[in-house]
Amino acid sequence: MPVITRTFSRAAGPAAPTHVGARPRPRLRALRAAALLGAAAVAVLAATAAGCSNGSSNQVTPPVALGMTDSMAAYYSDQQITIYEVQKPVPLPVRAPSDQELKALGPAPAGTPYPRAPYLTADDESVEVHYTISNIDDQQHTVWLLVDPWNEFVRWNPGVQVVDDETTVPNYGYDLPFIVQGKSRVQGTITPDDMHEIAIKLASVENLLASPQAKAAMNADAGASGGGTGTMLDVTGVANNIFNPLNRSNGGDPIYTPWIPPVIAGVTGFDLGLRTFEQANVAVEITIDVQDLNGNRFVEAGSSNILGPPPKTLSPPAARF
Repeated sequence: MPVITRTFSRAAGPAAPTHVGARPRPRLRALRAAALLGAAAVAVLAATAAGCSNGSSNQVTPPVALGMTDSMAAYYSDQQITIYEVQKPVPLPVRAPSDQELKALGPAPAGTPYPRAPYLTADDESVEVHYTISNIDDQQHTVWLLVDPWNEFVRWNPGVQVVDDETTVPNYGYDLPFIVQGKSRVQGTITPDDMHEIAIKLASVENLLASPQAKAAMNADAGASGGGTGTMLDVTGVANNIFNPLNRSNGGDPIYTPWIPPVIAGVTGFDLGLRTFEQANVAVEITIDVQDLNGNRFVEAGSSNILGPPPKTLSPPAARF
């Protein structure tokens, strides 16, 4: 199977499709993740796991695999488009803080959306994700690699936006599209700079949705006949602008920049996903390089004392699922 290796810090591939469906139902995720590759893939996973380091301060996590098969049902379909998607939660091995540590953190810094000061900031970690996307079919597929991030406070679930009766558009997470030729693989890296940017994106959207401007717009839309006026701040549009992988926090974007808080909560995990627009046998495998830059915020992968998913899910106000 031919392999193409890429390392980028921005999206690669074709332009984003203009239609997308709902998120996969949680009860199907385990089945979809298990429907993967057969005995050969198991051997690869075992070999990779054997090579992983075990230190908590500087470690490579065990591999995570996710796949879809051409026998799975579509979760969104209309006369224009049919969508297939799978997802799997991937917690980073962030050590759960003690009660004493939480009390010592203090209140949220001014200008941030958090209920208290973050335990893990983006400057406390270096995270690098290595991925291999495999196409088992003879024909090429456009495959989207999805990374919907978490921090200790919120979990991003972008959903979709129904524009009108004929158009449904995706809300952005960190979505990377690839054209994967038949019987081939694409390998690449989401760099530490990219993962730091993802942390900034999540913190910025969190700040946006907590703002008085966003709350006023959402209240106005909720009270308008027909489901929304669009006359105030376009909260969903701003969130999509921030999360678009082509937009960067250091680019001076007048829509993105005002919402960047002075303190950025670190990424504590993410929902890994695959999306296609046709039936396909495709899979992704990832490993994650983690460096604990603070010195006491991470434990060994597989520990029972990890922070895990946050208590709150955050979505654009126009999102549907």
